[in-house]
Amino acid sequence: MVSINSAIETYRYWNLQAEVRAEQERRVDTAASRSKLERLHPDAAGLLREVQSTGVAVVENYWPADKCAAGRAEIDRLTEQYPQVVQHNSGGSDKRMFGVEAVSPLLAEFHDDPMLHAMGEALGGYALYNFATLGARIDAMPQNNGSGDGWHRDAHDFQFKSILYLSDVSLENGPFEYLAGSQKKWRAAFDSAVAGLPSPPNTRYEPAAIDALMARVPLKVQRCSGKAGTLLLVNTSGIHRGRPLKSGSRYALTNYFYHPYQIDRARVTNFPTLMPGAAERIITDLQL
Repeated sequence: MVSINSAIETYRYWNLQAEVRAEQERRVDTAASRSKLERLHPDAAGLLREVQSTGVAVVENYWPADKCAAGRAEIDRLTEQYPQVVQHNSGGSDKRMFGVEAVSPLLAEFHDDPMLHAMGEALGGYALYNFATLGARIDAMPQNNGSGDGWHRDAHDFQFKSILYLSDVSLENGPFEYLAGSQKKWRAAFDSAVAGLPSPPNTRYEPAAIDALMARVPLKVQRCSGKAGTLLLVNTSGIHRGRPLKSGSRYALTNYFYHPYQIDRARVTNFPTLMPGAAERIITDLQL
């Protein structure tokens, strides 16, 4: 049964989020951002078009294999050195450390990558700040729901993340999955109407709701497998998840970009766990 009210509610909520962003955040010179991108990556224009169209773009061989191997070793080292910072999700299979850039010069290279920052600002049109880089390892365990613990959006309207695979990722060990086009406002409203998805501000969806959506509308699941060093550029307002692992493990880095107005001192100090030095960097950078 189609729910026109659900569509209207969703559309209005996305508009509200866009209005708040326009009121609270600094616009960027998108032409300058695109020019910078073209200097930093040879296919910047194509990547921008792909994210704008489907919500996600894939760049192979962004980091070399030996650098990825060093990155995996760093994640294992930090897990042992800072056990109090490790968050355990998805039945304990998903081990996450936020702020790894503060304690690892190697992993800080991904955090500080200017191409990734410029890409996010060119896509969204407003200033972004890289709050923290997540270093994560997820292992195949019977109770795992995949990275992110199931289908969800990170936000309604616009959100940007860059994800780097540090290990080879196949269908067996948890590739990133994305419902292509679901980052678009009209699509979110339409899908809510025809599939009965929970209304905003809810951002998480039961598997049955996604199955119903896929049965009724022509959305493609984009499964992002790839070798170690594969980069994903993602508008995470679209519906996505890490596919549950059947075997092996997956190592990855993820940059969490926010608009500066979304970050206040309370958000930093109340964050469940951050690596030593990460909170101090954020507070200093944003003068909180």
